[in-house]
Amino acid sequence: MKMSLSSSLFARRATGAVLACAAAVCAATATAADTYPSRPIKIIVPFAAGGGSDVTARLIGRKLQEAYGQAVVVENQPGASTQIATRNVIRSAPDGYTLLLATTSVVNNTHLYPKLDYDAMKELVPVVGIVDVPPFLAVGPGIKATNVKDFIAEIKAKAATEKGVTFGSAGPGSTLHLASEWLVKQLGIKAVHSPYKGSGPASVALAQGDIDFSFDNIPPLRPMVDAGKVRLLMVGARNRFPSTPALPTLKESGLPDEELSSWFILMAPAQTPPAVVASINSEVNKILKKPDVRSSLIDLGLAPMDTSVDDLKKRMRNDFNMWGGIIKDAKVTLE
Repeated sequence: MKMSLSSSLFARRATGAVLACAAAVCAATATAADTYPSRPIKIIVPFAAGGGSDVTARLIGRKLQEAYGQAVVVENQPGASTQIATRNVIRSAPDGYTLLLATTSVVNNTHLYPKLDYDAMKELVPVVGIVDVPPFLAVGPGIKATNVKDFIAEIKAKAATEKGVTFGSAGPGSTLHLASEWLVKQLGIKAVHSPYKGSGPASVALAQGDIDFSFDNIPPLRPMVDAGKVRLLMVGARNRFPSTPALPTLKESGLPDEELSSWFILMAPAQTPPAVVASINSEVNKILKKPDVRSSLIDLGLAPMDTSVDDLKKRMRNDFNMWGGIIKDAKVTLE
């Protein structure tokens, strides 16, 4: 069928209009990236001031401010297991000026909260990894073992007694709780979970012998370890931790080669221009290579990352599946 002159002219004009629109979008994206940042950047932290995530955000924020020559403001929005902060960032403009200091809750909450009204995996994009937060297997005076092999033998024997085994955590649904659930399954035992309101109370309970073991992070455990009331047996990660080089990994302890670390990463609304994401990724990765920054983070029990956006997407998908499986097996749900 022949196309009329008017139809041909219309088609050419329509094609030209589409190409012009595409060019305009590309130009706008390029302009946004070229001028970014032209005003202050906000990092939303889903926890109260003073904790590890807050300290990390402020450290990175100061260095990012120096690199960009623009103010970087940290705003704490705690509550609802990180849902308030996450929801607010999802609803913000996708321009790179509002970032979320996301934790593993971003992937876990979908499994833990059946009525969650957003999908962070689709509505946010990872920008840059900051740190892994490795959990450490800790025991108190109720356990005599000084290595993982003896711990496994002792805990299995105790699980068969009338008293049984108890483990503590910083709270139900936390990665520290889930790490212990994972270990219980690997050992093929039954154990009672005793949740506490934070790592501080859980560490005190461990030191007093109220619970047999727990997974926790370095800062709350350090005073108890220094006082000789708590012992660390291994790191729940694929790599040894710099400040505790003698502690074996899961694999070195004869357990599956999993990564039970949680993490802090910066995320942005899903439609944030890729060039803006790439800019932030590049600058933060440079910051994480600075010796003073690395030293400060390691002192906090945090392992600095060096990641691309694609690395993060793969890591998040793997963690979504791994933690989701643990949550399902342990039948953990929250309201």
